[in-house]
Amino acid sequence: HETLERCTLFEERVVNPFVREYFSGRTPNPCVECNRFVKWDELLKKADEERIPYVATGHYARVRYNESTRRYELLKGKDPKKDQSYYLWQLTQEQLARTRFPLGDLTKDRIKIIASELGLESANTGESQDICFIPGDDYREFLREYVPDQYQSVGTGYFLTQDGNIVGEHPGFFHFTIGQRRGLHLALGYPVYVLEIHPESNEVVVGSKEALIRSQTAVSRVNWVSIPAPEKPIEALVKIRYRHKGLRALLNPLSHDKIFIKFIDISEAVTPGQSAVFYHGDRVLGGGIIEGA
Repeated sequence: HETLERCTLFEERVVNPFVREYFSGRTPNPCVECNRFVKWDELLKKADEERIPYVATGHYARVRYNESTRRYELLKGKDPKKDQSYYLWQLTQEQLARTRFPLGDLTKDRIKIIASELGLESANTGESQDICFIPGDDYREFLREYVPDQYQSVGTGYFLTQDGNIVGEHPGFFHFTIGQRRGLHLALGYPVYVLEIHPESNEVVVGSKEALIRSQTAVSRVNWVSIPAPEKPIEALVKIRYRHKGLRALLNPLSHDKIFIKFIDISEAVTPGQSAVFYHGDRVLGGGIIEGA
């Protein structure tokens, strides 16, 4: 076999944007960027060089061709606990046409049995939910080591209530994400959550869980995976994070790559920088990057 070394590209397209997003007060999703701009782009380039028609990955997802629409459709993996379609919304029709997901119709338990029968070492390895370039999933420590000067330059800031009262200090706005509760070390007499992050002033606004509720959000960089870009509002189930169950919502197209989402179900902690992925049943209609209300 052959290993493709793409460290420089990975740093340019995944790591550096990850750092920029956190220092902009947003919460990035590096796996989405890696899949689109590193894994698929580079695998298909190599496949073209070797005149190989298809590429296969170990993602828990499926692809099918719809004869009536003449489009390839991205579907959830059969194993609901392992489905990774959320991370694949940026794939193009050309990429889907040449992609095979051999694990998509299998459960994780079944795959482990097959791996064990084949004597593969991976049958007994543990699973990791961490970001691959951040051991222990401690992005704060990664930022401290990767960009120490920028990390130190931010300094301490203030926690504010929604009415502007200072209720505490924090080590820097980039330590927090919208909806975060743990690690705030604030005693206000009720559970406190991060509501807003203001990088320019190094301030973090906190409040009650009820204050996290959002009825709408703007979404940019929209890619319609399985369907043509709609010209009229459509209803879909929207996942605003990987393990999210999804919310019914109305998607209002603003341009070819921007939409405005109005939630039908109650939505909490809509986090700028994260992916909003649109589903109809098992089918991924498309996705985009959350910009905020």
